[in-house]
Amino acid sequence: MSQLPIFSYKQYLDDMLRLKDHGTVDADAQVERPISAGSRGLKRIKDFIKDPVHMMGESEILDKPTPTIQDIAKKFNKSTKYILDQLRAGIRVEKEHTDQFEVAMEIALDHLNERPDYYEVLKSAEKKKITKNEAIKAVLEGVSYSKTSGELILPEAIQGNVRTWFESNWAKYKEIKNK
Repeated sequence: MSQLPIFSYKQYLDDMLRLKDHGTVDADAQVERPISAGSRGLKRIKDFIKDPVHMMGESEILDKPTPTIQDIAKKFNKSTKYILDQLRAGIRVEKEHTDQFEVAMEIALDHLNERPDYYEVLKSAEKKKITKNEAIKAVLEGVSYSKTSGELILPEAIQGNVRTWFESNWAKYKEIKNK
Protein backbone atom coordinates (compact mmCIF):
# COMPACT_ATOMS: atom_id res chain seq x y z
CA MET A 1 0.00 0.00 0.00
CA SER A 2 0.96 3.58 -0.41
CA GLN A 3 2.51 5.40 2.52
CA LEU A 4 0.51 8.54 1.87
CA PRO A 5 -1.20 9.99 4.92
CA ILE A 6 -4.99 9.71 4.95
CA PHE A 7 -6.87 12.95 5.53
CA SER A 8 -10.53 13.50 6.03
CA TYR A 9 -12.27 15.65 3.48
CA LYS A 10 -13.33 18.11 6.19
CA GLN A 11 -9.75 18.49 7.42
CA TYR A 12 -8.60 18.94 3.81
CA LEU A 13 -11.14 21.75 3.23
CA ASP A 14 -10.22 23.44 6.53
CA ASP A 15 -6.51 23.31 5.65
CA MET A 16 -7.12 24.66 2.16
CA LEU A 17 -9.20 27.55 3.49
CA ARG A 18 -6.57 28.32 6.12
CA LEU A 19 -3.80 28.34 3.50
CA LYS A 20 -5.86 30.50 1.12
CA ASP A 21 -6.44 33.09 3.85
CA HIS A 22 -2.72 33.93 3.80
CA GLY A 23 -2.72 34.72 0.08
CA THR A 24 0.56 32.92 -0.47
CA VAL A 25 2.00 29.79 1.05
CA ASP A 26 5.72 29.36 1.53
CA ALA A 27 7.44 26.04 0.95
CA ASP A 28 8.11 25.41 4.64
CA ALA A 29 4.41 25.69 5.50
CA GLN A 30 3.60 23.22 2.73
CA VAL A 31 6.23 20.78 3.96
CA GLU A 32 4.92 21.00 7.55
CA ARG A 33 1.38 20.15 6.48
CA PRO A 34 1.50 18.08 3.29
CA ILE A 35 -2.12 18.24 2.19
CA SER A 36 -1.54 17.94 -1.54
CA ALA A 37 0.51 15.70 -3.78
CA GLY A 38 2.73 18.66 -4.65
CA SER A 39 3.41 19.33 -0.97
CA ARG A 40 4.28 15.70 -0.33
CA GLY A 41 6.60 15.74 -3.34
CA LEU A 42 8.25 18.92 -2.07
CA LYS A 43 8.79 17.27 1.32
CA ARG A 44 10.47 14.27 -0.33
CA ILE A 45 12.73 16.56 -2.34
CA LYS A 46 13.72 18.54 0.77
CA ASP A 47 14.45 15.31 2.67
CA PHE A 48 16.52 14.03 -0.25
CA ILE A 49 18.53 17.25 -0.41
CA LYS A 50 19.23 17.21 3.34
CA ASP A 51 20.92 13.81 3.02
CA PRO A 52 24.68 14.55 2.64
CA VAL A 53 25.19 11.47 0.48
CA HIS A 54 23.42 13.25 -2.36
CA MET A 55 25.34 16.50 -2.05
CA MET A 56 28.14 16.91 -4.60
CA GLY A 57 31.53 17.55 -3.08
CA GLU A 58 30.80 15.95 0.28
CA SER A 59 31.96 12.49 -0.74
CA GLU A 60 35.41 11.30 0.23
CA ILE A 61 35.45 9.14 -2.90
CA LEU A 62 35.33 12.21 -5.14
CA ASP A 63 38.28 13.84 -3.41
CA LYS A 64 40.90 11.17 -4.13
CA PRO A 65 44.32 12.58 -4.95
CA THR A 66 45.15 12.64 -8.65
CA PRO A 67 47.85 10.10 -9.51
CA THR A 68 51.15 11.25 -10.99
CA ILE A 69 52.64 10.05 -14.26
CA GLN A 70 55.19 8.04 -12.28
CA ASP A 71 52.45 6.43 -10.15
CA ILE A 72 50.55 5.29 -13.24
CA ALA A 73 53.70 4.03 -14.98
CA LYS A 74 54.66 2.03 -11.91
CA LYS A 75 51.12 0.66 -11.40
CA PHE A 76 50.89 -0.74 -14.95
CA ASN A 77 54.61 -1.42 -15.51
CA LYS A 78 54.76 1.06 -18.42
CA SER A 79 57.41 3.63 -19.27
CA THR A 80 56.86 7.22 -18.14
CA LYS A 81 57.33 8.28 -21.79
CA TYR A 82 54.39 6.06 -22.83
CA ILE A 83 52.18 7.47 -20.06
CA LEU A 84 53.26 11.03 -20.93
CA ASP A 85 52.35 10.46 -24.61
CA GLN A 86 48.98 9.06 -23.54
CA LEU A 87 48.50 12.05 -21.22
CA ARG A 88 49.11 14.49 -24.09
CA ALA A 89 46.53 12.66 -26.20
CA GLY A 90 44.13 12.61 -23.25
CA ILE A 91 44.45 16.33 -22.60
CA ARG A 92 43.60 17.03 -26.26
CA VAL A 93 40.49 14.85 -25.96
CA GLU A 94 39.39 16.28 -22.61
CA LYS A 95 39.91 19.89 -23.80
CA GLU A 96 36.83 19.28 -25.98
CA HIS A 97 34.82 19.26 -22.73
CA THR A 98 36.54 21.99 -20.71
CA ASP A 99 38.65 25.05 -21.38
CA GLN A 100 40.65 24.63 -18.16
CA PHE A 101 43.97 22.87 -18.71
CA GLU A 102 44.24 21.64 -15.10
CA VAL A 103 40.79 20.04 -15.20
CA ALA A 104 41.50 18.35 -18.54
CA MET A 105 44.81 17.03 -17.19
CA GLU A 106 43.20 15.71 -14.00
CA ILE A 107 40.47 13.91 -15.94
CA ALA A 108 43.04 12.43 -18.34
CA LEU A 109 45.22 11.23 -15.44
CA ASP A 110 42.19 9.64 -13.76
CA HIS A 111 41.33 7.78 -16.99
CA LEU A 112 44.93 6.64 -17.42
CA ASN A 113 44.98 5.46 -13.80
CA GLU A 114 42.06 3.14 -14.67
CA ARG A 115 43.53 1.99 -17.98
CA PRO A 116 46.86 3.20 -19.44
CA ASP A 117 45.71 2.66 -23.05
CA TYR A 118 42.38 4.44 -22.48
CA TYR A 119 42.90 7.02 -25.23
CA GLU A 120 44.17 4.43 -27.75
CA VAL A 121 41.01 2.39 -27.16
CA LEU A 122 38.89 5.54 -27.44
CA LYS A 123 40.51 6.48 -30.75
CA SER A 124 39.93 2.95 -32.09
CA ALA A 125 36.26 3.07 -31.04
CA GLU A 126 35.77 6.43 -32.77
CA LYS A 127 37.25 5.03 -36.01
CA LYS A 128 34.81 2.10 -35.86
CA LYS A 129 31.93 4.53 -35.33
CA ILE A 130 32.90 6.51 -38.44
CA THR A 131 33.10 3.30 -40.46
CA LYS A 132 29.65 2.24 -39.24
CA ASN A 133 28.17 5.62 -40.21
CA GLU A 134 29.71 5.32 -43.68
CA ALA A 135 28.19 1.85 -44.00
CA ILE A 136 24.74 3.11 -43.06
CA LYS A 137 25.06 5.91 -45.62
CA ALA A 138 26.01 3.33 -48.26
CA VAL A 139 22.95 1.20 -47.46
CA LEU A 140 20.62 4.19 -47.53
CA GLU A 141 22.11 5.78 -50.66
CA GLY A 142 19.32 7.22 -52.80
CA VAL A 143 16.73 7.11 -50.01
CA SER A 144 15.33 10.36 -48.64
CA TYR A 145 13.25 11.12 -45.60
CA SER A 146 10.08 13.19 -45.47
CA LYS A 147 10.12 15.44 -42.43
CA THR A 148 6.42 16.21 -42.71
CA SER A 149 5.11 12.64 -42.91
CA GLY A 150 8.02 10.90 -41.17
CA GLU A 151 8.32 8.30 -43.92
CA LEU A 152 11.15 7.10 -46.12
CA ILE A 153 10.88 8.17 -49.74
CA LEU A 154 12.20 5.44 -52.03
CA PRO A 155 13.38 6.11 -55.58
CA GLU A 156 11.12 4.59 -58.29
CA ALA A 157 13.75 1.98 -59.19
CA ILE A 158 13.58 0.59 -55.66
CA GLN A 159 9.81 0.61 -55.17
CA GLY A 160 8.46 -2.92 -55.31
CA ASN A 161 11.97 -4.39 -55.12
CA VAL A 162 13.01 -3.29 -51.64
CA ARG A 163 14.37 -6.70 -50.66
CA THR A 164 16.64 -6.93 -53.73
CA TRP A 165 17.77 -3.34 -53.27
CA PHE A 166 18.52 -3.89 -49.57
CA GLU A 167 20.49 -7.09 -50.21
CA SER A 168 22.65 -5.36 -52.84
CA ASN A 169 23.34 -2.44 -50.52
CA TRP A 170 23.95 -4.81 -47.61
CA ALA A 171 26.94 -6.10 -49.56
CA LYS A 172 28.31 -2.52 -49.52
CA TYR A 173 27.83 -2.44 -45.76
CA LYS A 174 29.73 -5.71 -45.27
CA GLU A 175 32.53 -4.44 -47.53
CA ILE A 176 32.94 -1.24 -45.48
CA LYS A 177 32.59 -3.13 -42.18
CA ASN A 178 35.44 -5.49 -43.06
CA LYS A 179 37.86 -2.64 -43.84
